[in-house]
Amino acid sequence: MATICAMTKTKTQFENGRTNRIGRHLGTSGGLHKMLATAESLGCETVQIFVSNPQGWAEPVPRPDAEAFAEGSKKLGLDPVVVHSKYLINLASQKPESRERSARALAFEMVAAGAIGASLVVVHSGSHGGEGEEVGISRLVDSLDRARSLAADLAAGSSRVAEVIVENSVGGGTQLCSTFEALGEVSRRADVRVCVDTAHAFVAGYDLSTPQGARGVAEKLREHLNSDVALLHLNDAKNEMGSRRDGHRKIGEGQVSPGAWAELFAGLPGIPVVMETPYEDAEADAEEVRRVKELAGGLPVPPARV
Repeated sequence: MATICAMTKTKTQFENGRTNRIGRHLGTSGGLHKMLATAESLGCETVQIFVSNPQGWAEPVPRPDAEAFAEGSKKLGLDPVVVHSKYLINLASQKPESRERSARALAFEMVAAGAIGASLVVVHSGSHGGEGEEVGISRLVDSLDRARSLAADLAAGSSRVAEVIVENSVGGGTQLCSTFEALGEVSRRADVRVCVDTAHAFVAGYDLSTPQGARGVAEKLREHLNSDVALLHLNDAKNEMGSRRDGHRKIGEGQVSPGAWAELFAGLPGIPVVMETPYEDAEADAEEVRRVKELAGGLPVPPARV
């Protein structure tokens, strides 16, 4: 049986009290070794990547440097290493053939992620196509089970399989899981953990703009998801609260105040953070990572490498 690479729920306690590990999504076009060098230069403690073209259906290609990447990630102390699945995947599609294709695509990415030592694969919650959220959630739950079964078969006992986690949506059109209640229902019924994107939550109607609002959002997450939030996609919002229009800004350049971020971190200790904010130059990106660490409680002593 394939081994499930699940990130431990144990909090990583830094010497100065910060518990949230901070990183960002990075490109791999120059190779995994170059990505590791970039992660180190930016001060990342966790990282997210793609393992295939997110805009196409082609399966991930086995990487000859997979083991070297896994070892390199450990030496840098990157934990967790996260993979974002294809944008084309819709596990709640009205069409059975589309759901099967999506489940197979996700299964291949779970296996590819495990092969490079990644522990989490983020998948979008998908769209019900006009048949209502309850129907869509049922399809999503069934397709998640199908993907995990396929991944175990593909691994055939010889590979690790990364844990799939479901991301909240902005709620535009027929998108699923824009509310924490719906996300919690999927979490319970499918026995999955979740990824909460802060920009998605904000434009879906959750007020993160002030410290008081952020405290309330953290309380709602604890109420509906308890300990099942595995990851935060930390993105400032380009668009207005409730607009249901996606768009990311760098932290501090959108709709959310610095004090609100600090309150959100205080209310969600121990949850790792990956930014998907716009890239600038290396200095600006490193400064953003540093600033988020400070908002989360301070700059830690660098972890010992293994």
